Amino acid sequence: MRIASLHRYPIKGCRGEDLDAAVLDRLGVEGDRRLMLVDAEDRFLSQREVPQLATLVPRLDGDTLRVAVDGDAAATFGLDRSGPARSVTIWSDVVTAHDQGDDAAAWFSDVLSLPCRLVAFGSQSRRTLDPRWTPRADAETAFTDGYPLLVVTEASCEALNGRLRDPVPMDRFRPNVVVAGAEPWAEDGWREIRIGNMTLDLVKPCARCPVPTTDQRTGARHPTQEPLRTLARDRTIPG
Repeated sequence: MRIASLHRYPIKGCRGEDLDAAVLDRLGVEGDRRLMLVDAEDRFLSQREVPQLATLVPRLDGDTLRVAVDGDAAATFGLDRSGPARSVTIWSDVVTAHDQGDDAAAWFSDVLSLPCRLVAFGSQSRRTLDPRWTPRADAETAFTDGYPLLVVTEASCEALNGRLRDPVPMDRFRPNVVVAGAEPWAEDGWREIRIGNMTLDLVKPCARCPVPTTDQRTGARHPTQEPLRTLARDRTIPG
């Protein structure tokens, strides 16, 4: 087996970025979902409620963020990861994040036609993982839905596409690590994978929401909710 591709998502819910190589830190892939948009109640925004997030194309270079909208000229923002503290809610977690200022808030609010602000996960921010699956007290993540990494195999995506009228690309599943050379659904039985001298613990299957029904280029939803309907029918498993 081998790694086929690597990906990160600089802003939670926005389009992903393909990587030639990735640095892992305590929160997962460096630069992955360390930024997030929140609404007027400081709750996180995602493609579940705002599918047009998929049309925003962020690129991260150190503390400089560039965001384009479907190929338009990009807006550029300097990030302040120790900016004004703001308590934000992601699912049931309340996290101290850092507001990125009025200019960024105005730009994103205008593009999305809803009031929102850009926040950053700071060096002192903390968000621990669900102890039911990860008993280690030091296991943490940033603004992911729940875990630092998502691993997907090419074979499983191909097997799913064999059951669909309209095949879907891998980006619908928003993985970090795509593995080639495995059998379809082999990952169901994996407990760890080793990459060089590094071991990654695989702690649970990924629960799937409506995001895979969203075209990651246009933000359009699939009219019959595929591939979620087929996954719900054929791939419902414990966990």
